[in-house]
Amino acid sequence: MIKLRRFSISYERGRQLLLFLFCLFLAFILWSVHKLSENYSIYLHYKVEVTTDIAGRASDAVSKESLVFRGKSSGFYILQHRYSGKENLIKLQLDRKYFKKDYKSKDGFFVISTDIRERLSQYFGETVEIEALAADTLHFEFPGQTNRRIPVSANVKLSFSNQYMAGTAFKLNPDTISVYGDISVIRSIDSLFTKPIKLENLSAGRQGVIALEQIPGIRYSQNEVYYSVDVVRYVEKSRQLEVSVINTPAGKSLIPSPREVTLIYREQFGSSKPGDPEKLSVFIDFLEFENTVNHVLKPQLSVVPDWILSYKFDPPFVEGEIFSKDTLK
Repeated sequence: MIKLRRFSISYERGRQLLLFLFCLFLAFILWSVHKLSENYSIYLHYKVEVTTDIAGRASDAVSKESLVFRGKSSGFYILQHRYSGKENLIKLQLDRKYFKKDYKSKDGFFVISTDIRERLSQYFGETVEIEALAADTLHFEFPGQTNRRIPVSANVKLSFSNQYMAGTAFKLNPDTISVYGDISVIRSIDSLFTKPIKLENLSAGRQGVIALEQIPGIRYSQNEVYYSVDVVRYVEKSRQLEVSVINTPAGKSLIPSPREVTLIYREQFGSSKPGDPEKLSVFIDFLEFENTVNHVLKPQLSVVPDWILSYKFDPPFVEGEIFSKDTLK
């Protein structure tokens, strides 16, 4: 039977051993940091994603081959480049002048890497110094796309201070823009919408710039539009008006009920002149009334003057009965 000797380490000896190991580990860390902070030349590999504005084609594409170049960078960056676990990608926005047509492919284009060396240097900044480019040409596919003009709608919520309202309709400029994409997708789009616009307690006009809601796979001719709304102070008034009948055929008569309605209207403060309200008149059209199913019709103002911002009638609808003139005798 073999007996193993038991080694006993005193507390002081154990403490010294742990301190030695810690110092050794700390020295390794400091040495590693020093080495990784130094610059090294190495070949780096990247895929290149570009955004451009070639007419009638998709705006984004990724290079078929990798961009390879010898560059000088810190050990930290090289370590991250090799072991990040993600595909190394460069994103550039390039003018169409950099792209040349590849006639071997219907949608093919290519870029000479030396033409964009300056752009690459700007992208990396002080992180990587490009020493030499190994890949001469980068090929891209930009599928053809159609375009269409589509109206823009405002996703807007307005609230006003007391006795203030919109003087005109909410405006967008431009109110239509061009969109580019696959024809099947574009045909399904009837309108584009802005990001939510929320304006509260308005007592004066407001304007600004708002981004558009993006639709996947669609490119816009512009991503923002200008909006404006006019705000005016108003006063609310009312007036009793007799309902007249127009387009009454010979031999017939229409008696409205009620014969008078109350016009409730808002006008911009101080916009009407004395005597303007007396010129207001209201009517119903005999021919329209005759074609209604239940003989109920909404009255209308003969002329809506500029100084009236909005209006309604009380009651909102007029009934009536059609008679022949012989019956009335």
